Amino acid sequence: MSNTFDESLRGVIREIVREELARCDDQRQPSDPYLPTADAAVLAGVAEGTIRRWVREARIPGHRAGRVLRVRMSDLQRLLASGVPPMKHATAPSPEELARRHFGLREG
Repeated sequence: MSNTFDESLRGVIREIVREELARCDDQRQPSDPYLPTADAAVLAGVAEGTIRRWVREARIPGHRAGRVLRVRMSDLQRLLASGVPPMKHATAPSPEELARRHFGLREG
């Protein structure tokens, strides 16, 4: 008796899960692709190193897939549409300034 109940319950649960998965597939939006830095550079018309620098400077968010750095196409398009704003500092930040930024250290 318990065995048939378990099988019936599992069947109902399977059907509910299938329906939910089908519903989610229907509602899924087109994905925002992640581009390797080489592809992003071609799209932006810049060198690959420039894309990596923009990620380092936090002009565009970078996403890692293992050791591969990628950027979202929408983030790249947003940056390019903004006219790629100039850096606040004309010179590269010092190691001390980088440490303060990354580790929340105060001056002094």
